[in-house]
Order: sequence, then C-alpha cells, then structure tokens
Amino acid sequence: MSDNTSQKFIQTIETRFGELEFQSGYPTAETVEKLYDELDFQRAVQVYLWSNIMASFGAIRDEYSRRGASSFDALLYEQSAFPAQLVLTANNDTPYISGAMDLNEGPIVMEVPAELVGPIDNIWQQPIVDVGGPFGPDKMQGGKFLILPPGYKEEVPEEYFAAQSDTRTAVWYLRAIPKTRADFKVLADHMRTLRIYPLAEADAPRKTKIIEMGSTPIDSLHKEGVDYWVNLARYIDDEPARPQDMAFLGMAATLGIEKGKPFAPDERMKKILTEAATVGRAMAKTIAWKPRWPEELLYAYPDRHWKWIFVVEDPTFHTDNNLIIDQRTRFGFEAIGTARAMTTRIVGAGSAYVGAYEDAEGNWLEGQYSYRLHLPANVPARLFWSATVYDNETRSQLDNGTGRPPVRGSVHGVVQNADGSFDLFFSPERPINVDENNWVKTILDNGFFVYLRFYGPEQPFFDKTWKPGDVEKTK
Repeated sequence: MSDNTSQKFIQTIETRFGELEFQSGYPTAETVEKLYDELDFQRAVQVYLWSNIMASFGAIRDEYSRRGASSFDALLYEQSAFPAQLVLTANNDTPYISGAMDLNEGPIVMEVPAELVGPIDNIWQQPIVDVGGPFGPDKMQGGKFLILPPGYKEEVPEEYFAAQSDTRTAVWYLRAIPKTRADFKVLADHMRTLRIYPLAEADAPRKTKIIEMGSTPIDSLHKEGVDYWVNLARYIDDEPARPQDMAFLGMAATLGIEKGKPFAPDERMKKILTEAATVGRAMAKTIAWKPRWPEELLYAYPDRHWKWIFVVEDPTFHTDNNLIIDQRTRFGFEAIGTARAMTTRIVGAGSAYVGAYEDAEGNWLEGQYSYRLHLPANVPARLFWSATVYDNETRSQLDNGTGRPPVRGSVHGVVQNADGSFDLFFSPERPINVDENNWVKTILDNGFFVYLRFYGPEQPFFDKTWKPGDVEKTK
C-alpha cells in the first residue's frame, strides 16, 4: 500500500459553537465531547421552555403544602393578593379561595357555593372543568364537583358534576365578584362555606380547613438554576406520562430526568443545566415581552400597544394544526392558570385581558418615568374593570412599599373625570392634584407592565368602538 492510502482523511466543519473535526467521516474524541455538550444544552433549553408551565403549578402545589394545606383544605385571600405574595399576575380585584389536590387520594368532592367562578386545572394548566361562568356545568348555581384521578373507571353517582383529570395534581382557584370594595368581607364569608372531601367520605364528610392568608408573604414562583431541574424531575416522577408529552419526556430522559429513576446529575450536567435554565429564562422573557406573532392577532387594537394575553381561544394553546408553543411559553412565564371563560371572547360573560408593556412611543415601561393611562367614559365591562401593575421580573404585583395594592379599578375607589372618563397615573411620585386612588407608585429602574381586565366585557370592547388610550409618558 502507498503512503497516501494510510493517511488520515480529516474533514473540518465550522459551526456557531466552534470547529468540529471528523476523521474519515467519524467524529474525533474532542468533537464527540463538544457535540454532546451542545446537544444536551440545546435539549435542556427546550425542555425548560416546554416545562415552565408545569413547573409553575408544581411550585404552587409545593408552596401550599409548606403552608400545611392538604388536598382537602383551602387557602382564602379575603382581600385578594398582596404585593408580598409572589404569585404570577395575581390581582387584587376580588377575594379568592384556592388549593391543590393530590388525586392519588382518590376521587375528590368539592361542594361549591353559588356565584363562584374559576378553573380546576391539571398540572399543565389545562382546564379539567370550569366552575361557574359561561362554561361551568353548574351555571353559577354551585353544586358538587367530583374530580376523578387519571384512569378512573368506576361508575360515578349522578348528583355530581364529574370531571376526569389526566394528571395526579389538580390546582384550583375560585373568585367571587364584588360590586364595591365593601363587598369583600361578605363574599369571603360566603366562600368559607366551600367544602372539600374524599368521595369515600361522602356520607360523613370531614370538615374543610380554611387557611386565612391575609397579607402573609408567600413565594409560589418556580426555582431557577439546578433547583429548577431537581423539582422538575420530581414533578415528572409524580405524574402520569401523557401521550402528547412523550417527545419532550424523551429529551428530558437524555438529561437524566426520567420517571421511576433517581435524578443524580454529575458536575458536567449540572453546569449544562444551570446555563440552560439561565438561557431558557431569557428566551421565555423575550417570547413574553416581544412575541413573534402576526400583529393583527397579537394587538388588541391596530393603533394601540395593548396586546392580547390570550391570542387564541383554546386554553390549551392548540390550533387545528399544532400546539402554539411560543404562546404557551409566553403565558407560562408571565401568568398562571387557564379557563375557557378566560380565553373565549363572549359578549357580557367571562373576562377579557389585554396587557401593556410599552408606552405610546413603543418604549418599554420603566419605573423612573411618569405615565398616564386614559380610559374613555363608559368602560365596556358589565361587572367591573381593573388596571393592575406588575413587576416584570417577578410577574407579581409591584411591591412598591406603600402598603397599597398596585391596582385601580371600578371597585377600588378610582375617581372619574367630569365626562365619565378615567385617568390613571404610574410614577415614582404622586402627581400634583391627582387623587391617591388614581395613582400607582412605581419603583426606580424597575420595569413594569399593566394588565387591563374586563369582567363581563361588552360589545363596544369587541367591536372596538371603545378603546383605551396607550400608556403615555408624561413630564
């Protein structure tokens, strides 16, 4: 044989993450290592983006457990959420009652009093059943809801509104609708009549423990870094493997996260996962604040900067052709919990949500500047409306140190102008001659965003004959 036939044939490929070398078509040892590092990193980033919606509800379940709440207990927020309570886009509009169920306990009964509204969701934030509202089987009359665990096959008594979950974890939250702030206590007393117990105890139900939350600080945000993956591994191990999740569960398995197996990453994998969580969060934040979606679908008004919070009416983020994965990531990063009544646009029923992240000039909202939001007269909300300010890092209510909730609306004493319109102000200092109820204090060098909620949105909202102003920077 000649010397030429024994020479090694080396092929070099330039990539965004470095040079790759192949010998006679085979990767060199250095290339193998480099490619697997990159493969694991890319998969980890995508698993982070896919799973953040699960991680949020898992974190809520964990926080409720830390508060001593079992599947049969409820947490009551009589005055709704406070800024010290870190819950994604929680609001101060209504009193709330909430909880988390472990359906490994078996079928669980929830006796709901009339006039309560909200979802019971699986751990993927997909509705198991709506309570009240336009899609609740109780038609706002309340009743006995029966939440069935995955795979439950036994006959269900007829007196229940039965709904089967496809996950072990079910998270629920219900609200009562006030007309004025004075209604909160009466409505909270009404919510205290809610009961939760195992179906097996239907003949002699246990007493439901109501945990009064008040302004107690809580942190229901999911962890970051390696802790994100430790918790995710636990959630995946706890829950059934659903057919629609198999591809991503397969990617998670290559990272050492697999149902029925311990999660024990080595130092190499910890480093990759830590960076992937950092990049994944940065991507999720960018998808949330600057989504790539056709403007005619994303923006609620063609001449305003208000964006729809839900760009599709399916609360599972599906179209006929695919899963809208970026919209799912956007919602999972920014907000929490879905219901058909939240996503379906029905005149006079349910609710509608739009968000502002930029001012009238298209610049991000920042706490060191002063802004005005003008709402024309006759805000088209049959029940009430509200404007809530959120910290763009925690995505929770802005903790501005005033002791007042950063929300203003028709049940919060906001003062109307002579023509029936409203002017709301967001600034570090209260503007001269502006009523305190029309002002939200912002935090210097802290980005924020605003949700405008319409409860019972009316026709002028949908046909856009009524439009809110942009959030305008003022002097």
